[in-house]
Amino acid sequence: MKKGILFSLFSLIITSITAQQNISEIVTYDLPVKTININSESIAYTDEGSGDKTLFFVHGLSSNLDSWKKNIEGLTGDYRCVAIDLPGYGKSSRSKTNYSLAEYADILSAMAEKMQLKNIILVGHSMGGQIAMHSVLKYPKNYEKLILIAPAGIETFTEQEATVMKTAYTPAMVVNTSDDQVLANYKMNFHSFPEDAQAMVDDRIAMKSAEDFPDYAEVVVNNIHAMLEEPVIDGIHNIEIPVLMIFGKNDMLIPNKYFHPSESIGSLIETSEEKFQDLEVKTIDEAGHFVNFEKAENVNKEIMDFLD
Repeated sequence: MKKGILFSLFSLIITSITAQQNISEIVTYDLPVKTININSESIAYTDEGSGDKTLFFVHGLSSNLDSWKKNIEGLTGDYRCVAIDLPGYGKSSRSKTNYSLAEYADILSAMAEKMQLKNIILVGHSMGGQIAMHSVLKYPKNYEKLILIAPAGIETFTEQEATVMKTAYTPAMVVNTSDDQVLANYKMNFHSFPEDAQAMVDDRIAMKSAEDFPDYAEVVVNNIHAMLEEPVIDGIHNIEIPVLMIFGKNDMLIPNKYFHPSESIGSLIETSEEKFQDLEVKTIDEAGHFVNFEKAENVNKEIMDFLD
């Protein structure tokens, strides 16, 4: 009897310890991680390679710095590569849950200054692309060139569409997403789901047990609100530096198939060519929204050609 009671108590203690883990302790990265204090946040980042130019990578919604691992692996021979976890994500701190895109731009600028980064090429994927555009507009002297990969911010939404999106997507929905739906959501990011993308899915599922997962869910939802509430489209004509934009031809996430079924990657490219002063556009076959992961070699080649 006593042994049974002790075993039960031990099991409860172990379960309690597991439940008290934070996301930063659960997510696993292939890239080495350092931390730096920026604007009252502890920012997780990786800093690999060397060269005269620095590629500064900004991940998208619900992602993290390790999403750039294939790109960094292929580019460190010629460039210094720095990628961060935005506040609220991965192994970075979360002092609140309602970060604005402008605040993220401030973080990038402060980090570049503190780390004394030189000749910076800002690289943003999806939401990170919209943040990157905000960053270049707010701190134009910081950046030499801009690389946008399947960027948010080119497609625009009416006030009514934005209201529907805000109402439909809630923190409770994020918290209660089933494991099968998590996998389905990730598969939507790819033309053909790569085997090595399963690690992302496993991390996302494991995160559900984290003590701070409800706060993370609020960050994700509030970031969607921020993308809708901080449009960048009317300002990008002021971006004077050269811009490379890369799309996967089979992107299923942008443009939004529900609100804009008649739009296409081609129409986003047309809009971009009208707005940017100095733009080069590349599309990659058999690639989805996460083109930088699915077709990393192709993307890396386009980046090197653009910079050379």
